[in-house]
Amino acid sequence: MNHKIFLSDLFTSLPEINGAFIFSSRSGIVAKQLDQETSGFNPLAIGKKIAGIAAIASEQLSDITQIEVNFDTMILSGRLLPDQNWLFLLHTPELSSSMIRMTLQMALNNSNQESDDTQANQAESPAEDMDEDVITFQKGHQVDMEVLMSPGAPLAKPLNILQDELANCIGPAALPVFQDIVNRWCQEHTPALDTLKHLIPLIDKEIDDTKDIKAFHANIKNLFPQE
Repeated sequence: MNHKIFLSDLFTSLPEINGAFIFSSRSGIVAKQLDQETSGFNPLAIGKKIAGIAAIASEQLSDITQIEVNFDTMILSGRLLPDQNWLFLLHTPELSSSMIRMTLQMALNNSNQESDDTQANQAESPAEDMDEDVITFQKGHQVDMEVLMSPGAPLAKPLNILQDELANCIGPAALPVFQDIVNRWCQEHTPALDTLKHLIPLIDKEIDDTKDIKAFHANIKNLFPQE
């Protein structure tokens, strides 16, 4: 999906929308478009909170695919997209759910068509030589979690283990929490195997129960055999 085209289509079709953003539990804000009225919103914080609530609620009920928060003059609508990302719309109360649903489907169709056309054009053009095995990250930069944890990436295995073990301690909220932890780690350290140990104190702070912290450490000790 071409997320920028998708959001642009929604803004063009629905004048009642003041802001829109797409949130991924693994990589944070995928795309956003906010006007002056919604520029004060923190999309990343909102995405983490609501996606976490939906994940927890899905465990108790059936899968949650829509969620709505009402403010005095605005509504925040969250809808789970086919690619498992969350779309959040900030709009006036006059915008009906049925209009959102219809326009959303049209925007999805248009975005998918644009993506297909782009891929076709790329296939017709010779690609530049790239070394796909070399993935570098820099200290102080927000990282793309999907790249960082993708199969074959240097840190993929240990990071997935840490995320899974955190989930065993705090449940579905582990996905957005772990992303926030990794981003903080990357602000202080260059993401690498030899700096991985600095992630552990940050994770410990997110686990309330002392017994869970001890279990977490026991389950990840093989990641640091030299210590």
